[in-house]
Amino acid sequence: MVNTLQKTFFLFLALAASFASPALGQQTDAPKKSQDAVFENQIAKVTKRKVGDQKVLLTYKFKKGDVIRLQHDHRTVVETRFAQDSDKTSTRARPDYQWTVKNIDSLGNIRFDIEMQRIKILEQQGEDEPVFYDSDKHKKAPDTCLPYQERIGRVCSTYTISPDGRVVASKSHYRQVKLGGVGNNPVIAFPKKPIAIGHKWDVSSDVRAKDEYGSMQQVKLRIRYVLEKIVDGKAHITFTTDNLTPQIGETVRAQIVTHLTRGFLVFDIAKGTLTHRESRWDERVIGYQGPESYMHYAALRSETLVQDKKVAATPKAAAKPKKPVAKVAAKQRKTPGQTHTLLKPLKKQ
Repeated sequence: MVNTLQKTFFLFLALAASFASPALGQQTDAPKKSQDAVFENQIAKVTKRKVGDQKVLLTYKFKKGDVIRLQHDHRTVVETRFAQDSDKTSTRARPDYQWTVKNIDSLGNIRFDIEMQRIKILEQQGEDEPVFYDSDKHKKAPDTCLPYQERIGRVCSTYTISPDGRVVASKSHYRQVKLGGVGNNPVIAFPKKPIAIGHKWDVSSDVRAKDEYGSMQQVKLRIRYVLEKIVDGKAHITFTTDNLTPQIGETVRAQIVTHLTRGFLVFDIAKGTLTHRESRWDERVIGYQGPESYMHYAALRSETLVQDKKVAATPKAAAKPKKPVAKVAAKQRKTPGQTHTLLKPLKKQ
């Protein structure tokens, strides 16, 4: 039988990927063939390049006080087999994140907080009953969903990035999970100079994993980006992740599958913000815990901009003449004024 340690390991894989991600009301399953076809069609549309000499400079253009809200939708399925025994863990998560720009320094570096506002999540392990949690409706989360609940309404991490998307500093307020295929960063690192359609650039990322003997091994990954086309002021970019470390064992490979992704993204050039990103994982590993062990890791994540609130200069309001107290009608004095409510973060349970 699959032992408790092995079950815990694969449940962690499924939950780890969803930390980084439509209404949930039914049991999750592996991405369907129709969903795969949709993804392939989207990739095909992106890769139909419009050739031209136009060059663009891709930079983030945030201002202090800007608020950016992103909705994630992440589906993960981990299937394992050990000889005659098998196990399956499915997770579907839909968290909403808010980025709040706190400061822009003299070099143009942008510091912003990332806060999880809400989440819906449905998960199932093996033949157990599915577990569902909606932070907007449920005061108490199931035990397996407590890590999600403690993040609601709180700043999960703080990043400082350069205008071209390179991370200058970062701080996690909770244990953070790496975003598969794009390192540990919520942003994309762009070239420093204007680029034309067809331009390729690479970003390196190092991860660590234990081999079959318990020794720590460092694995070098490369994320390759390609500017495929520019449509209506938006840059369409594809990306793939490759392992550059030769001869890694299957035990190590099983631990880095969450980083081996491909997909595409859309970047609004004028606004200087990501509007959509879609990532996909589909990895199989054989013999990572003995010759009869097998794992299939499949996931699909989308991130969509749902609100981009830019700060604008507020003109000074003209001073209003004060009304004599004696002329205020009695009925007006008794009418309660408008009430403002301050929503505070949830307290830890």
